[in-house]
Amino acid sequence: MKKYNIVFLYILGLLLIPVPELLAQDAAKIDPEHYKVELENDQVRVLRIQYKPGEKSKMHSHPEGVVVFLTDSKGKMKTPDGKVHDLDEKAGKVLWTGPSSHEPANAGDNAFEIIQVELKQAVPSKKSLHLFELPEEVTEKELSDFLKEMNQAISEEGFTNAGYHLYKIPGDNSENYQYFMEGVWPDAATYDKVHNSEKWKAMAEKGKTMIDKIRANELYLKAEKVE
Repeated sequence: MKKYNIVFLYILGLLLIPVPELLAQDAAKIDPEHYKVELENDQVRVLRIQYKPGEKSKMHSHPEGVVVFLTDSKGKMKTPDGKVHDLDEKAGKVLWTGPSSHEPANAGDNAFEIIQVELKQAVPSKKSLHLFELPEEVTEKELSDFLKEMNQAISEEGFTNAGYHLYKIPGDNSENYQYFMEGVWPDAATYDKVHNSEKWKAMAEKGKTMIDKIRANELYLKAEKVE
């Protein structure tokens, strides 16, 4: 029982640490002078971004999405690691951008204006959690590669927002579980559909020997989102 309590406290501690990359600052909330919400629904949020020469923002983050430059735009983008990157784009340029954290500044002689379309990710309502030690006969790479194949099979069945994620707890955790695997599912219906799909069953059969070795000594939990 002590072993279980320690690992859950450790995971809870990871969730509560205010790491800038994880607990991102919302640009529209901390810097409404430069970021205006033009449209928002369950799928997207559209920001109008305007900077006058010499103006800069506060450190904030954006999810993945699309950026449209309405004007020529020159700036400096400071990232959380202290590095500074130049921004120099022409009016009409359209870019796809992944999740990012930065502190922008207008480094040009003119004001610039940008539209940023942020994509929203649906919050999963059902998760499964496997806490385990990696068996001697199974390598970390073997398990990671298998989960990538499994996620590809799930995606090919049409469930792009479901799948498995492998985590390794850093440091010396000889008295605790060293690994945990998270299964993410939008809802209970998707969970059932995935586990009844032919491609999932085929992959489960392919990895049965390895997964059975892991299950021989694991803590397995299911959780549902509290509304």
